[in-house]
Amino acid sequence: MFDQEPFGSLEIERLLPNLRGEGFINKKKIEIPYSIPGDKYTVYKFGKRKIFFKWQAEHLEKRSASPLCSKFGECGGCAGQHLAYSSQFALKSAPVLKELQNVKLEKTQTSPASSQYSYRNRMDFAVFPNRVIGLRMAGNFRRIIPLETCPIQSDWANEEMRVLPKILEAFPDLEYDRKKETGFLKYITLRKSVFTEDSLSIFTFTEDFRTSPLLEEVSEKVKEISLAKNIVFCFNRRKGEVSASGEALAIRGNSFLEEEIWGRKFKVPFDGFFQPNPKEFLQILEFIRANLIGSGTLVDLFCGSGFFSLLFGESFSHILGIDIVPSSVSAGEESLQKEFPEKKIEFLAFDLFHKKGMAKMSSADLPWQDSVVIADPPRSGLSPELCSFLNENPVKQLFYVSCNPENLLRDSKLLEEGYEMSQFLLCDPFPQTPHMEAVALFLPKNR
Repeated sequence: MFDQEPFGSLEIERLLPNLRGEGFINKKKIEIPYSIPGDKYTVYKFGKRKIFFKWQAEHLEKRSASPLCSKFGECGGCAGQHLAYSSQFALKSAPVLKELQNVKLEKTQTSPASSQYSYRNRMDFAVFPNRVIGLRMAGNFRRIIPLETCPIQSDWANEEMRVLPKILEAFPDLEYDRKKETGFLKYITLRKSVFTEDSLSIFTFTEDFRTSPLLEEVSEKVKEISLAKNIVFCFNRRKGEVSASGEALAIRGNSFLEEEIWGRKFKVPFDGFFQPNPKEFLQILEFIRANLIGSGTLVDLFCGSGFFSLLFGESFSHILGIDIVPSSVSAGEESLQKEFPEKKIEFLAFDLFHKKGMAKMSSADLPWQDSVVIADPPRSGLSPELCSFLNENPVKQLFYVSCNPENLLRDSKLLEEGYEMSQFLLCDPFPQTPHMEAVALFLPKNR
């Protein structure tokens, strides 16, 4: 397979929490995706300054599950379709539960996923020349694996994927070529509401397509072919590998998706974040609802379009939301003012990871000791500066929601000066991947 001498042979000895197999060659640990114990590989070593390995399977053990996706192992989207879900959950949760043994808690809960497929409400597909629509290859960002369907996304999204090639057939060379810098269409993003029938397809073009003579013709063809209730064209710079971002043009319906949870309606901007698996995320919401103590002020950090504020704001007279995305903040404030016209609503757009943002937090004249904070940061977690601020301004309750439970536990050590963790829930909105979701309740010390 490779025109060089092998580095050596290995047998997979165990599975890791990232769902990869681990083996050794001369005490050198090597991780191989999509493998299980007993698999045997011939390994080849490449590179000089930056070393990497490739491998060829010599023997594969029988898998405990049959992947639903024919491109599993090539596409970088899933990591665990070859494993029974019970094994996936046990592997992923093990390091978190082990770390929690060092924390004295009133209650620790785990909640496996009820559905292992057809759960994601958003998928972002790259578009490449020769009418290729798909996801990045595992381990190679520059190559795309063409996909006709994706088993972890909604049935509606798979129906939409089946008709999308007709658009590219109608307009040869519409796809953006990253090497030649020709063409226009870079990404297609599919978003489907879980609890309503709303749907949104987002086409990300290069910024110069905004003034192209083709724009109107492509718009008409997309409206003819697409099954989405809402269609958005957005435009950003040619070399920017960012989907669903930039100047937006709604060519059908709205530039947002409507979702509904517990009777509350949400407007999710085309470029805004929303939970990828709302059904499983209900476990997190039930945890918060069961433990929440109403107070004067709810502070919703990394608020997006006001998800937590809308669900729990009824128990508070003042709601403060903070997020870096202006469109999400604007949509959230509009929704909150309509839902709670009698309350004081403040939604602000600034960066909670920047010192200027922390300065704005410090200048907020709030009775912190009577406030409840819900923080749902990105995977990187809270910054040390924000943890210090929370320690210096201990709140009544701090709910920390995280899509990276290990970073939540890391940050819990930074919060030890002012808080103690009281309860913890670990759940799995992301079957077939190494990712999990968690929520912890922190209570102030010495109160």
